[in-house]
Amino acid sequence: VPGPLSASLTNGFGYFVDPAPSVTSATPSASNVTGGASVTIAGTNFVSGCSVFFGTTSISGVTFVSSSSLTLTAPAKSAGTYDIKVVNPDTQYNVLTNGFVYAVSPSVSSIAPNTGTSDGGEPVTITGSNFVSGATVKIGANSATGVTVVNSATITCTTPSGTIGGVNVVVTNPSTLSGTLTNGFTFQPVAMPDIISIAPDNGDVAGNTPCTITGTD
Repeated sequence: VPGPLSASLTNGFGYFVDPAPSVTSATPSASNVTGGASVTIAGTNFVSGCSVFFGTTSISGVTFVSSSSLTLTAPAKSAGTYDIKVVNPDTQYNVLTNGFVYAVSPSVSSIAPNTGTSDGGEPVTITGSNFVSGATVKIGANSATGVTVVNSATITCTTPSGTIGGVNVVVTNPSTLSGTLTNGFTFQPVAMPDIISIAPDNGDVAGNTPCTITGTD
C-alpha cells in the first residue's frame, strides 16, 4: 500500500501436485450405534496416509487400498446422520454430505404363525424391537407384502411364496440395518385335496340337485 507499507500471510496459498480427493459412497452406509461395521469408502484421488472423519470424529485404523478405495471399522457413535470427510496428506479434502448413518439395529424375536404353505398369502405378525416405519420384511428369498409397522415392537405382513423348509425372517429398517430370526419360518407343501364322498351321489339330468361333498384339505 502507499507508503510503501506491506503485510504478508505466511503459507496463505498452496499449489498442489495431486488433484483433490472425491468421496462417492460408503458400503455399508450405516452402522449400529455400538460400531464395529467394516466399511469401504469409494471415491477418487485418495492418497496413502489420508484421514477419514465421520462428522468431526477422526477414524483410526484407516487402510489405504487404492486411489479409489479405503477401508475402516466404524467406531461407536451416537444415533444420527454424519458427513464423511476424506483429507489427503496435502490437506486437500472432500465431503460426502450425510454419507453415513448410525442407528439402533432391529431385532426379530418371533413370528406367528411360524409355519405356512409354500404358495404364501398368509397373514403373520412379527415381534421384536427397534422396528422403524418404512421397514421391509423378507421371509426366505422373497419379500413379504402388505408390511405394516404397527409400532417399534410389532409388524404385520403377508407371507410370500417360498421354498419348502425352514427360512430366515429378516427385517430391514430404512437405515439399511437389519435383524434376522434364523430359521424362524417354515414353508410347508401345499396340501392336496382328497374327496371322500358326495351325497346324494345321483341326480336329475336337468341338474340343480343340491349336493354335499366331504373330504380333506
